[in-house]
Amino acid sequence: MWFFAWVDETETIFGLEHQVEDEEIVSISLTHKEGAFASLGITVKNPRTGLLAPGRKQWAWLSWRDEKNPTAGIIPLLFGRLVGVPQQIQGNAVTLTFLARPSDYDAMKRALANSMKVAPYWDPMFFNADSRDDPDTVLEGYTRAWHIGRVDLDVSASDILNGEDGLIEFGDDFIRESLSIDPGEPPLTAVKVSAEINWAQAATGTVDFTKQLVAAFTTAGSGNGYAIQSLTGDGVMQDCRKKGDRIGGGWTFGDCSITRTDGFVVPQDYHQIVMTNGNGQFPVWTMKPVYVADYDVSRNRQETVSFTLVADCQAILTDPEGQEVTEIKVSGDADEPVDEPTTDFPDGAPPIVDVRKRAYLTTTRGRRSIDFLICLGRRIILERSRAVQISFSAALTAELAETLSCRCNAHIVDPRIPGGAATGKIVGYAITASNGSPIASVTIGCTVGKGNIFTTVPGEPTYVEEGYVDDGYQAYAGRTVMPIAGEITLSEDYLLIPPNDDGVDFLVMDPATLVEQITIVNPLPTQQAVLGAFQPDLSAAIEALNQVFTEVDGDLKVLKGGPFITDYPLEVSALAVPKTIDLEAA
Repeated sequence: MWFFAWVDETETIFGLEHQVEDEEIVSISLTHKEGAFASLGITVKNPRTGLLAPGRKQWAWLSWRDEKNPTAGIIPLLFGRLVGVPQQIQGNAVTLTFLARPSDYDAMKRALANSMKVAPYWDPMFFNADSRDDPDTVLEGYTRAWHIGRVDLDVSASDILNGEDGLIEFGDDFIRESLSIDPGEPPLTAVKVSAEINWAQAATGTVDFTKQLVAAFTTAGSGNGYAIQSLTGDGVMQDCRKKGDRIGGGWTFGDCSITRTDGFVVPQDYHQIVMTNGNGQFPVWTMKPVYVADYDVSRNRQETVSFTLVADCQAILTDPEGQEVTEIKVSGDADEPVDEPTTDFPDGAPPIVDVRKRAYLTTTRGRRSIDFLICLGRRIILERSRAVQISFSAALTAELAETLSCRCNAHIVDPRIPGGAATGKIVGYAITASNGSPIASVTIGCTVGKGNIFTTVPGEPTYVEEGYVDDGYQAYAGRTVMPIAGEITLSEDYLLIPPNDDGVDFLVMDPATLVEQITIVNPLPTQQAVLGAFQPDLSAAIEALNQVFTEVDGDLKVLKGGPFITDYPLEVSALAVPKTIDLEAA
């Protein structure tokens, strides 16, 4: 027995007041497909009134009582709003169409989508600014579809393989003539995934090269390990560069200085030579230098990642050329502020966090991006793995009317099905009634996987040079992890790949590694030897000394390199696909 009640939109809770017959029902057709709104087409006796007249109620409750099981009570089937102009209004019957769509559907979906923006199924870096706020883009990393309840109008995201509301067991209790098996589109063989990650590696700072300068003087015999020495110290001090003077390669001079210390901090020293025309006494200047250099550089970096995700599916095609492979190509900027704001980044944090880093994909956040790329391929494969659709009809019962949903799986048994039985997610259903008992028609999507499971390998700890991976993130040769538990494994050998660059680590600016060479031109021993060669003539010795004044010739590592490109080819296992129908059964 059918009940129909015109109601206000606010009457969302079904009660006794809705168990009425506001319209005389001739026939009904209630359909619901995965990802869509439930729709009700109902034919009623023509009331000869304007159903869309101002002031009339536009919402309605449809409910049903199973005459074979009256103790089950009256079961609500749909709460929806009248849409469109009633059809056949000139005849004795009129057809009305209702849609189970909440008025605030867009806001509800957006709120749900925002709550689903979590790793590993979401990475805003691979979406442009406009699409990040589109709730439908969230599903690209999930194996889910939007679901809107036909009774409670609740908005949820239902998994396309495993129904959250459980399994409806039909067994062989269905109308045998209604069975239909549709092989449909064959599953994907594999998905090739590739991505480009770009960022501008930028760094500023100061490096103190004083120790290296003093060491070079000491090695040349012009220093004592703490200070530098020269017979032409006045020239050395006059050559001290000013802050901002250009060095090249991304360097400028910092706050450099040089202070004479002989006679003040250390005893004054002299180089004595005996001249034929008098004694020569030349002071040895002892000086304390401060040699620092500033850098301010930006250089382009790119990381590429690629892998092929193979579907672990049954071979339902005998023709090897029938295999189908698709490709996914995405890109993103690791320095774009797309992550949640932090204290350091109130307007949004960049995925790489610190743009001085040499690598992104070897960081914890970079691993999140890799997992998301795997999720992109996973969705396409699993969606296509529902390669067989089985449709059948059964008499509507009170229990079925209450539980039938696209959030459920269904199981059916019949010798005409390969393997004798099949289970699948309900991808669509319909409840129809005209002159006889109501019928429920169901379509399930069955996955043609092999049902295998995968395990991880612990691997062996491997030394990784500091700066390649995040602190505390050890690398293990041969180790595999599971981005999606039980479904796929990922080799972590990519962590052993060093960045393809010039070796400069802006996080650890070690002056010892940044000096290409420091040469002391005309050190103290050379000057002393020149003076010794001019013993007969004091004035000639002084003239010769002026020609061998001490200079410093040095080269620092060039910082303005790039662009640098590092490729990370990933190794992944096949993707485990559930076996809910056995096409290879004997």
